[in-house]
Amino acid sequence: MNYFIETIGCQMNMCESDKLGLALSTYGASKVNILQEANIVILNTCSVRAQSEQKAFSFLGRAEEFKQDNPNTKIVVIGCMAERIGSKIKRRFKSVDLIVGSKDIDNAALKIADLCNLYDSSFNKIEDSQNIVRYVTIMRGCDNYCSYCVVPFVRGRETSLNALDILKESSLLVKNGVKEIMLLGQNVNSYRYKDFNFTSLVKNLATINGLERIRFMTNHPKDLSDELIEMMATESKVCSHIHLPMQSASNKILKAMNRKYSYEHYIDLVKKLRIAVPDISITTDIIVGFPGETKEDFEETFKAVKEIRFGGLYVFRYSPRPNTKAANMPDNVPLEEKKRRHRLILEESNKISIEIVASMVGSVQQVLAEKIENGVIEARTRGGRKVFVKGSSEKDLGRHLNVSIKEAKINSLFGNII
Repeated sequence: MNYFIETIGCQMNMCESDKLGLALSTYGASKVNILQEANIVILNTCSVRAQSEQKAFSFLGRAEEFKQDNPNTKIVVIGCMAERIGSKIKRRFKSVDLIVGSKDIDNAALKIADLCNLYDSSFNKIEDSQNIVRYVTIMRGCDNYCSYCVVPFVRGRETSLNALDILKESSLLVKNGVKEIMLLGQNVNSYRYKDFNFTSLVKNLATINGLERIRFMTNHPKDLSDELIEMMATESKVCSHIHLPMQSASNKILKAMNRKYSYEHYIDLVKKLRIAVPDISITTDIIVGFPGETKEDFEETFKAVKEIRFGGLYVFRYSPRPNTKAANMPDNVPLEEKKRRHRLILEESNKISIEIVASMVGSVQQVLAEKIENGVIEARTRGGRKVFVKGSSEKDLGRHLNVSIKEAKINSLFGNII
């Protein structure tokens, strides 16, 4: 049996798809990269934005057409959208054979095995040597209830996973060639399991021999502690990069979003991080066109983007999500104005990114080699910048390389090993 997984959404979805694929391999199934070669077609869905759901519907339309010519194909829909509107998906796409919501995601492999009569071969492969960077989920769900966000409704209440299991899983990954681990949660800063908080979990992870780098996301500003900032400054394995969603610089809008912090608190965190870790790259999320956002509110956010100079950002046009408080607020920012604000933020962010990468030309950057294709290594700096290096070989994978930067583009650097 061959399976194909299409993943829409965040890094946590990617992590869950990877784990599902690994579990399916224990049943003797093989992964393929082309839908047309699959006997089992799996769609891992996202409900955070309307655009993500439209993307899922589009994919299911293509999968349904494929199944008409290949009736023995099984179509499986999993994840947040499956949790939120699983019955609607089944009514709209009669060809879907199985729906598994995000709250039951751990049982997805077993349900797919039952559907397809797969046999458990007890094949205990953890990872192959090509996987230099892997995601590890440390918590599920969310208790923050930001007024625009559907995550608490589709993933449930916040639950921190067993710290000893996380450390065991990470150790197994490292033994099988992984060099960098990204810890994932909706709000990693609120992680707590018995005597472990997030900082102590990271410190214990850093003791694993052979693990080179540690990253984590997402960080909620209201829970980012001085203890964690200090640990980032002193623990050499923790990368000098943090994703810290701001969403808005208007206190009025932050309150309406139920973010539970002020812009002043956010900018104080930025200052603390840059003092503790001078070369840190801070990336962020921003929503424009939130209900009630005036031109003055937007100008505050635009000014903050210019002054903070983020290492990169994701900017989204607000779209109402069912069951959220914001869905009951008047969506009073016209679409064309949302597009204009989106464009302005993106243009300013791109301008800043170009200036940042241009300043790195002529420098030597230490990178971790993650992938190789056609003799070109794809690597990443500690700050999260992608670096491409020609003339490399398989032996360079998983190694730290010193690269002289010769050229810069908006999100990438190019150079030579020295």
